[in-house]
Amino acid sequence: MLLRPLRRAPMMLGGVGFQAGVDEARRKQIAAQRQASGPDVIKQLEDLKSLLDSGALSPQEFQIAKRKVLGD
Repeated sequence: MLLRPLRRAPMMLGGVGFQAGVDEARRKQIAAQRQASGPDVIKQLEDLKSLLDSGALSPQEFQIAKRKVLGD
């Protein structure tokens, strides 16, 4: 009877280790997506601002487009 819990220990520890690896891979994937999307959003906002300054967009249109870019 004493050995029964010990037989389960490697299986439980393996599951925890697997989940930790999955979590770490997901964190790395999210970090890579954030880095990739950062400059793109900034570039889009700069382009919108230049359109506003040139008069191609009204202030209301600029606000609507900015909300779309920022996801609000």
